[in-house]
Amino acid sequence: MLVSILQIILVFFAFLLLAQAIFNIFTTLYIWDDPERLKRSKAPKTYEKPKHGFTVLLPARHERAVIGETLRRLSKADYPKHLVQLMVICSSDDIETIWAAKRAIHRDNIRNAVIVTFDGTPGKSKGMNIGLNHAKHDLLTIFDSEDDVSREIFNIANTLFIRRPIDVLQCGVQLMDYNNRWFSAHNVLEYFFMFKSRIHFFAKQGIVPLGGNTVFFRSDDLRSIGGWDERGLCEDADIGIRLSIARKRFDVMYDPEHVTREETPHTTAAFIKQRTRWNQGFLQILKKNQWRQLPTLRQVSLLMYALCSPSFMTIIMLVTPFLLAIGFVFKMQVLISFMTFMPLFLSLFILLMNLVGLYEFGRDQKLNIKIRSYFMLILTFIPYQLLLSVSAMRALIRELRGSYGWEKTVHLGSHRQAKNPAAIRANGSAVA
Repeated sequence: MLVSILQIILVFFAFLLLAQAIFNIFTTLYIWDDPERLKRSKAPKTYEKPKHGFTVLLPARHERAVIGETLRRLSKADYPKHLVQLMVICSSDDIETIWAAKRAIHRDNIRNAVIVTFDGTPGKSKGMNIGLNHAKHDLLTIFDSEDDVSREIFNIANTLFIRRPIDVLQCGVQLMDYNNRWFSAHNVLEYFFMFKSRIHFFAKQGIVPLGGNTVFFRSDDLRSIGGWDERGLCEDADIGIRLSIARKRFDVMYDPEHVTREETPHTTAAFIKQRTRWNQGFLQILKKNQWRQLPTLRQVSLLMYALCSPSFMTIIMLVTPFLLAIGFVFKMQVLISFMTFMPLFLSLFILLMNLVGLYEFGRDQKLNIKIRSYFMLILTFIPYQLLLSVSAMRALIRELRGSYGWEKTVHLGSHRQAKNPAAIRANGSAVA
């Protein structure tokens, strides 16, 4: 009797894992499956004349180390200055960041930048809603305070909004410092696969948990849905879902030459806190039940996958050792015994896919990735999965306790001190 129950449990988890793995692999390889998709995802080769104006929100909190350089680089963008409004948004108590932004504006004579401050409890969504109220252009975008942005990003967005029937444009974001910390390469590959492939599939289905920055919105669309949820910990995914419910049209652009470059968290603890915040934000979105307003069951299913995947993988990581132990201890049918090793086989396949992905990332970004980086990727594969599981469990505990404090990610600008700066300059993507 016990063996029969165990066999049923094994089959159940095996099929769940198989379904999740197949879909994960499908979305990871989605953009490479069709040459036309890959071609369409890139930046246009020619640009339309400037038509749209852009308000750039730069929400900043304790970012004195990086905000000045970000402002300087954005001010050099190849687009008419009167059509770009740069807006640094800070809480009034953040004196050092405000001073650093003012110093950069004065030093570099940046005439299209303003600093907006607000009183009360600091918050990124709160700041962005205040920025939305001050936005003077028809399109609005967000950059993080440490971002290195393509000089052509406004030309690209302007051209795509003119040529295509879209309301929301998600452009590529790429972590760059793949060899700074033991987990960095895995974190870099998550961004690589997400922005280069997976998010294209979700955009095609009309349900997009958006990335945190380099997203271009129509300002009026944001106002019509009430802006960002100031209580949420994952405001980007939340607003993407609400715009999906409003049936707005999404498009995605990922071009290696024009990605927005960012850095990985600077410590293991910082990574856990960042990923905890995202996962807890997903749980908040689930609890809000707004997803019930999505028009199709397919969209609901895709959203459930996106929001629940971290928690599901945590369960798998916890259950896998028991499945393997059961396979060794109990005498079962051959096929069912084979299923106990399915997590191991799938993990090996995903690891192989990551190794190929690291090569593709290096080729895209013109980086000379050493052999030791590939070995490090193999050695840290399981520890990284455990790190994700810890973050997901921590998010669940915080949610059950009702702990919603914002655990901020510190930005050091390590992607700006790349070990191969010549390659980055040759790539031409970072604003010089």
